[in-house]
Amino acid sequence: MTHTAISVLRGAVLLILTTCAASALPGSPSERAKVFATCSGRLSALATRQRALNSPEIQATEQVLANFDMMLDATLPAAVDYGMPPAQARHWHSGGWVEIAALLADAQYSLDAGMAERARIAIDQRIQSCHQLLLPKPPET
Repeated sequence: MTHTAISVLRGAVLLILTTCAASALPGSPSERAKVFATCSGRLSALATRQRALNSPEIQATEQVLANFDMMLDATLPAAVDYGMPPAQARHWHSGGWVEIAALLADAQYSLDAGMAERARIAIDQRIQSCHQLLLPKPPET
């Protein structure tokens, strides 16, 4: 498959995955890359934790993570053409990872029950905000 065909296919997948959430996505390519990179980082941190705990949810998290990585890959060329430094996506990814990792640490290790609960709520909100950017899974038949 040629590079052009792969780019067109990635663009089509990106369009399909974001159709329902298009109004929630920023207009510029670099802002879209920021959203996708941040969500990728958040999900990567969550997946790291789930792997460490042998969580049964790891496969679903890794699938959503793969979707965000694919959307980021599809968006990066336009974002760079728009003026975004190529390394910026890695910084946004790291920021999302650190954000969730810190909240996971608070939720697990805080001696303050209120702080731990607020951390769990914040994790759920941030992960949910990423999930809302994707089309829902079709019902199983």
